[in-house]
Amino acid sequence: MSTRLSRGLLLLLTITVFMACNKEAYRQPEPLITDNGLTDGKGTLTVGQTLLLYPRLNDRNTTTYQWLVNNVQKGTDSVYSFHTDSAGMYTIKFTATNTTGQISTQYQILVLGKYENGIILVNEGWFGHDNGNVNFYRYGEDTIEQMVYHKENPGKGLGVTTQYGAVWNGNLYLVSKQGPFVVTDAQSLVETGRIASLPANGRAFLGLDNNNGLISTASGIYPINLSTLTLGTKLTSVTGETGGMRKEGSYIFVINQSQGLIILNASDYSVVKKIAGMNQGLSKTPDGSLWVAGGSSLVKINTTTLDTNKITLPFTLGNPWVAWNVGTVTTSSTENAVFIGRTNSWGAGGNQLYKYVVGNSASLSAPFATIPAGKEFYGAGVGYNAGNNELVVTAVQSGYGQNYQYNSLYFYDAANATLKKTISYQYFYFPALMIFN
Repeated sequence: MSTRLSRGLLLLLTITVFMACNKEAYRQPEPLITDNGLTDGKGTLTVGQTLLLYPRLNDRNTTTYQWLVNNVQKGTDSVYSFHTDSAGMYTIKFTATNTTGQISTQYQILVLGKYENGIILVNEGWFGHDNGNVNFYRYGEDTIEQMVYHKENPGKGLGVTTQYGAVWNGNLYLVSKQGPFVVTDAQSLVETGRIASLPANGRAFLGLDNNNGLISTASGIYPINLSTLTLGTKLTSVTGETGGMRKEGSYIFVINQSQGLIILNASDYSVVKKIAGMNQGLSKTPDGSLWVAGGSSLVKINTTTLDTNKITLPFTLGNPWVAWNVGTVTTSSTENAVFIGRTNSWGAGGNQLYKYVVGNSASLSAPFATIPAGKEFYGAGVGYNAGNNELVVTAVQSGYGQNYQYNSLYFYDAANATLKKTISYQYFYFPALMIFN
């Protein structure tokens, strides 16, 4: 063998050994997620929105991917676009696998209903022009989504002067003074049922359990089967104009025009007690007390013993029975405090908001807040959002006629009366009340 050939074989052997050694020395690193893209792996979105998930890895060579949503495989790409039309909590698991190992990360995504995390604004409607309607304010946004009931229910309508609404067991119940009693899904506002008309002008709704509720009217109270949406026989214990209702423990508290507050035994609807002169309220403070008001009196009720304590107000409340609405009394969920919108003699207008701190009569010596000049309360006027510890005021421009088309929502800090935000919008809505959904 020649010297030149020997040297060639030696060089080839050396290169082969070198490559083999380097191949043996290289080992792909185990996959490592350097950033999953969400703080604590948690996120929130609303039905209809899309969330793009793209975890960062230290190495993507020869790596495969798997995405599970509630344990069902949904993707095998490095990126996943999450979208759903159903509200709820979703667990999303991402797994990356390469030749050396495997790693996973998990996301918890809360999907809110289309009309969740906001304020459902029930409106009377423009009498003689429009029936009732519903608007929506979504927290985190600075606009009012208008006529959302009509948007979700083409070709359908509410009654004349839609004055009341309540969310119960996932449904929104809408009561108009005339026309249909309407039920929608509380998150989508898609209508699920209706009663074409009530035996008398409608006032309010109270849910009792999964299958039973009560509807108050201008001629008393009717039980309603919530499964079949059929009315039972009118209660004999309550007659005439009847408005707001609330159940606490063994009792049902009812506001009646002629008799004030009527307290019923929840088991048989018999009358247990009456407190004359009360025309609004039925809101509860953290100490468990229920509050009602009327004239110049604010009354605290023990919902177990039915004992009462009266506080004299430094003004006279308006009478919401002149053009019925639920009134302008609400309460805090973080402190024992009652908020009162001071309206005029017929239960409308006014611009002063009072805060009674329980046990402190001096707290009523001056208004807690005064809404901006040129504006006045309309409808229930004042609502309390426990989630943000804030008061929300519905107001219109002072005056009559064209003034009613200029609407404002005012957001106040319930602790110190700081005006946090103002949202203005336009049309003849005539706001009835707010539901914090």
